[in-house]
Amino acid sequence: RVEKYCLLNTQVMTLRAQKKYTEEALAATKRLLELNTELHTVWNYRREIFGHLDEWRDAEKKQALLEQELEFLLEIIMKNIKSYWMWNHRTWALCQLPSPSWDGELRLVAKLLAVDARNFHGWDYRRFVVARIREASDDAAAVDRSEFLFTTEQINRDCANHSAWHNRSKLLPAILSELSEEKRQEVIDKEVDLILNAIYTDPDDQNAWLYHEWLLDVQTTAEAKRALLRNKVSAIREFLELEEDSKRPLIELVDAFVAMDDLQPGLVSDAEKKECFAVLAKLRSIDAYHVGKYADTEAMLRKRWAAGV
Repeated sequence: RVEKYCLLNTQVMTLRAQKKYTEEALAATKRLLELNTELHTVWNYRREIFGHLDEWRDAEKKQALLEQELEFLLEIIMKNIKSYWMWNHRTWALCQLPSPSWDGELRLVAKLLAVDARNFHGWDYRRFVVARIREASDDAAAVDRSEFLFTTEQINRDCANHSAWHNRSKLLPAILSELSEEKRQEVIDKEVDLILNAIYTDPDDQNAWLYHEWLLDVQTTAEAKRALLRNKVSAIREFLELEEDSKRPLIELVDAFVAMDDLQPGLVSDAEKKECFAVLAKLRSIDAYHVGKYADTEAMLRKRWAAGV
């Protein structure tokens, strides 16, 4: 098998050096890529060959040629879904098609993500496809809402799906921009509920916490940020009644107090400052690897809050 691969690789590289842009050269690149999908030079050569074929100058024949290429790429996907160069080539092929089926591609990538929901190659390609659908649509907002719903389904299926949270963060600003202040708040409240459900499912997973930080950053008023932080503090307190030694929620509680103080000095009450120091003491007792970090945080806060504690 190794000998066969080496001979085929030599043959393809020789053909490229000789500038052979024939059906035979195209077939040789296919055989080689079936053995190794990571040969970006061969993918580039394959695109060069297409550009020199007679079929490339006829729209109908070009369509048929590229549809065959998409079928070949589907075979490659099944063998190696994480190949950068394969996804790059599929993107190129779709952009060259006289009549691409973006809806068909969306259905395809949905099936792929059903098999491997966290595959970031698939998510990146999905964003590319959705962008093309959005460009061709008379109702871009409807496309955004549909994709937003898809991320909801994926997060409900697996709250640790970082790509789904990331995609959601890209969609939400456009959705919020279309809404009144009342409707905007309703959406934010639903986002908070989604975050809390994820936290209760897996409090140590970072994705929901990071999304909450991002959600805080996109708030347009100090009042909205205060409300979101107060909500976070209340939710963590409630959770800690069930799991008092859960490390990540304890860390997030301290972070929430610090964020509140950064937002508005004096917003953190004296009782909450004492609560914060008690949490840091608990963290030092349950997380020996980060004792120094917690000590530094406490020293910083005691200096900042010296007049109030």
